[in-house]
Amino acid sequence: MVVNPFFLHGSTREQSLQQSLINEQIRMYGMDVYYIPREFVRDASIMREVTSSEFRSYFIIEAYLNNYDGYAGQGDIMSKFGIQVKDEITLTLSRERYEDYIAPFLNSRMLFLMNSIRNTDSLPTIQRPREGDLIYFPLGRRLFEIKFVEHEQPFYQLGTGYTYELQCELFRYEDEVLDTSIDEIDSTIQSIGDITTLSLVRLSRRAEVSVGLASGYIKDLILLNEGSNYTSPPNIIISPPEVGIDPDVITLLTLPDSNIDTSAIKQLVRFNNGAGYLENPTVTFSGGGGSGALARASVRQSLGVVKFDIDEQGSGYSEDAAIVVYDEENNIVAEGVALTDGTKIVKTIITDPGEELTAAAYAVVSEPASSGEGTYIYNEIVEGSQSGTQARIRGWDQVTLELQLTNLDPEKNDVFFTPGEVITGKTSGAQYSVKAYSDKQAYQDEYTDNDNIGEVAEVVVDTSEYNQFAPEAFRFDDDEVNFNDEDPFGDFS
Repeated sequence: MVVNPFFLHGSTREQSLQQSLINEQIRMYGMDVYYIPREFVRDASIMREVTSSEFRSYFIIEAYLNNYDGYAGQGDIMSKFGIQVKDEITLTLSRERYEDYIAPFLNSRMLFLMNSIRNTDSLPTIQRPREGDLIYFPLGRRLFEIKFVEHEQPFYQLGTGYTYELQCELFRYEDEVLDTSIDEIDSTIQSIGDITTLSLVRLSRRAEVSVGLASGYIKDLILLNEGSNYTSPPNIIISPPEVGIDPDVITLLTLPDSNIDTSAIKQLVRFNNGAGYLENPTVTFSGGGGSGALARASVRQSLGVVKFDIDEQGSGYSEDAAIVVYDEENNIVAEGVALTDGTKIVKTIITDPGEELTAAAYAVVSEPASSGEGTYIYNEIVEGSQSGTQARIRGWDQVTLELQLTNLDPEKNDVFFTPGEVITGKTSGAQYSVKAYSDKQAYQDEYTDNDNIGEVAEVVVDTSEYNQFAPEAFRFDDDEVNFNDEDPFGDFS
């Protein structure tokens, strides 16, 4: 027997009225929450298990909080595994509001083109809230993950459903990307996950050198004859002082060109002028395959520049820099050149050691030609200039120049940032050079102590030689155990 056809058990108008009343109740007694859909980036090729996901978009929607006396769930649990927070909430959404406001955007082709793991012509259709999506709960400023969606309660009043009941538990971060552009939401995971700290230095940091002064130094080293037919730079031999510092000088060659048939000595480069000379030393040349080179050295007994010591190599030096020595009245009294490897100062040479200097003399290195500083932005992507590694910023200290990174590029998990390379922010354009970095520091769950427990367990239970839990492990030499006895192990101590 069929039901009475003259009773509709819920007409379209009745259902629309019921839905409108529910919508009004939720708007009156509910609150605005942020619905954050999960976007799948990568999954396993065989089991289709999701290995990488992101949260980049959000929707503000009203929801009714079913929990009236606090969070549900098991609360804060203290056990041998540490303290674990098991808070849960239950939210009720309007079915009509979700299907009209959120579902159409999730079903749009543009949102899934980058994230679909299947053919883009057969994109999945989103009809209801999905397990795995997030809810940001503004009252507690916490993220909750949807674990179950109840779509049949109330049970088909007037022939249809009107709400979605979301059962949510506290979100446990697993290296997902959370970049909704809302700082209040994105900062909830700022100190959670695998975080690596980079120590950076400014690209435009000025180098610093100190002046080494002494008397009895070589003031002038004059090349009298350049010689000829040299195939390699010859050694320059300067007689050492009886008591003092030996000079450090090398030769540079002029290579043959259209005007010069053979190579000759081009320049005498002085890294150290020596000290303690009482008379002019002798200068000779040996080796190099050529001949004819002559040079003369003259000594001064007053204070002069013997050497430059590099106190700070600086950074951002793409070209050699000038070194100027000033006296106490800021007059230029000596000069030199700082040699660079393209980034920092590695060597200094003396071009004019000066004469009759005082102990108050000081040296200044010119500023580097390249610059590059700025302020990194939280959650932006940075990239290394040499390694090409990319990561996401979790923290930036402008004073200590420490950069905290996470979500390292999975395609280059065996490559990390190298000291000396430039780290550039994709959004901010900030640039600094890597000085050093620390190992990854796991903050996966700040309340658990699973790593230490696992290390202790490996000592207690050692399965490297045999499995203690296998049946054959329960043997007591050649004695037999009768398990029908009341106390089969009574004879064993």
